[in-house]
Amino acid sequence: MARPILIIDPGHGGKDPGGGTNRYWKEKDLALKISLYQYNRYRELGLPVSITRTTDKHLSPDERTRIVRESGANYCHSNHLNAGGGDGAEVIHSIYDGKAMAQKIADELKKAGQNIRRVFTRTLPGNSSLDYYFMIRETGSVVTNIIEYGFADSPGDDIQQLRNHHLKYAEAVVKAFCQYAGYTYKAPTGEESNVNIPINPAPNKPKKGGADGSKGQFIHLPASENSWRVYPLNVAPVKGNEKGVLNPAKFGGLTYEIQGQPQAHVYIIQTGDFGKVQLYGHPSTGAVINSSAGSVTTSPLTNTDEKIEKHLHLKASESSWRVYPIGVSPVKGNEVGFLNPKKFGGLTYEILGSTGAHVYIIETADFGRVQIYAGPNTASTISEDDNRASNTNVKSSGDRYLNLPASESSWRVYPVNVSPVKGKEKGYLNPKKFGGLKYKILGTTQAHVYIIQTGDFGKVQIYAHPTTGATISNS
Repeated sequence: MARPILIIDPGHGGKDPGGGTNRYWKEKDLALKISLYQYNRYRELGLPVSITRTTDKHLSPDERTRIVRESGANYCHSNHLNAGGGDGAEVIHSIYDGKAMAQKIADELKKAGQNIRRVFTRTLPGNSSLDYYFMIRETGSVVTNIIEYGFADSPGDDIQQLRNHHLKYAEAVVKAFCQYAGYTYKAPTGEESNVNIPINPAPNKPKKGGADGSKGQFIHLPASENSWRVYPLNVAPVKGNEKGVLNPAKFGGLTYEIQGQPQAHVYIIQTGDFGKVQLYGHPSTGAVINSSAGSVTTSPLTNTDEKIEKHLHLKASESSWRVYPIGVSPVKGNEVGFLNPKKFGGLTYEILGSTGAHVYIIETADFGRVQIYAGPNTASTISEDDNRASNTNVKSSGDRYLNLPASESSWRVYPVNVSPVKGKEKGYLNPKKFGGLKYKILGTTQAHVYIIQTGDFGKVQIYAHPTTGATISNS
């Protein structure tokens, strides 16, 4: 068998579904489908190719990188689906090599209709000579690109694009690599050939009770959320089809009896304002399903009896604290990023749930909703106290003002008509330059996102969760 020039790595697999998972696919399945398509296409084109897995198999980081290192290949595609609320494809390369290949892939993905969020590299915190991602850092001399084809939780058009065009994007990568590596590329005849890999998560097994196993169960919506979409019964429960919005925060949480379950994590409930509707309640949203109509204090994702208090406090002595995507094992190598409590004199987060003993779900400004390990041997505490910047003395009537602290020199603002996520900013404010900044709040578009009028950028949106250091006042 010819020595491969390229090895393809379908991310995740087996017990690790991947964080880029939603109601339509599991990341491990869609990544495998894209990878097998590319594997078949490269073989058709006569390009020597290998692959790390061809089935739903779990590979540890050590196993995965060893397969790549020992493959004899010069290059690697590591295929993934992203999460974290962004939109568009990302291609990651090493600090030492792979930039030209990454840019070529991004260019062809753009030509295929997918917008490009960024082509970038990242170093390990505390050691700028090492790559951050283990698939790049630990694959030896193999030039590896991590390809994130889009976001599974995108507020934009990624979800529909990936459902309809994932093989088109897979083909774009094939074309890019052939051109980059000097192989003759020929477009496929007709439509992209499918591969027989299921990408929809299997529905929940029926429980005893009603016809669909849902009777006698209740769904609890957490008080931390002030906007929860509900949908008519006869439409797809996706953004744009909503019938209205529930506000759990207004009532200290909401509970409904489940009347039916048309698909995984989609429930039928009876509401006072909208009648009988559908609602999406995946555990990662903070929703809890159980057989009690009472209030819920237990975790949406854990089977332990551990009581979850209200807030997690990370001490100021720590400068690097790993956080992980919701769908993966919270172990070293799977992290999505690092928090820096030391920079802010400590950090506090509301606990939204738990995925295991001492592993909590929190909402962060930089990484979205993530898992974090905070066992008793760490510099963390849990209490009912919220020692973030408090707005409890702010009157709900009259004018309100947003105060940005003088400690910050770069604060993103966004156009009013877009999702306020990194990559869509209109510009940056510099509170530090002026000893702090104050703006009258003209409105809110979602929790902790405010509309303000600025001199440089006009009317914009700004994200200002209490953990950012921002405060709200009446004067």
